[in-house]
Amino acid sequence: MKGSTRILLTVLALAVAATAVALLVLRPISRHVAENQAAIRERRNQLVKLQRVAYRINDVQKEIDRLQGALEFFEHRLPKEREIDVILREVWVTAEARSLAARSVRTLKADPTSRYNAQPIALTLEGPFDGFYAFLLALEQLPRITKVRQMQIQNSPTDAGCILADLTVDIYFEK
Repeated sequence: MKGSTRILLTVLALAVAATAVALLVLRPISRHVAENQAAIRERRNQLVKLQRVAYRINDVQKEIDRLQGALEFFEHRLPKEREIDVILREVWVTAEARSLAARSVRTLKADPTSRYNAQPIALTLEGPFDGFYAFLLALEQLPRITKVRQMQIQNSPTDAGCILADLTVDIYFEK
């Protein structure tokens, strides 16, 4: 072989070797590196999402603590079941202090729920409207959780300038 042919074959062999190395070694390595970089990006995205969730979990925990405090406040305002007679007396005295005549006060069937009961009380009151309005304000200020469920107001048939009010008041208490 001549020198130029030998050089040409050597160059050709080097080119084939370089191509083989590129195809058999470098391409799989670069594919593997690209896959690893994609996995790293995906994990970083997941980490960012987890950090956001962790931040929200802290906020949720603060909200749970705040609502737990509110729940304790309202539970302290719920009387025990045996105190219903005391509550009826408070309502009666409040009505009389506002110049209202209580025509009838009766308890209705209790509404049970999961953590508390509601005792409805049907009231029929007669007296001046100002006194009735003051009664409603005083009812709201009682140290109990109360709700006026239903109310009907009409002019009193016996006394001009007075009203006759039929209302149902729910008083909540612990089981």
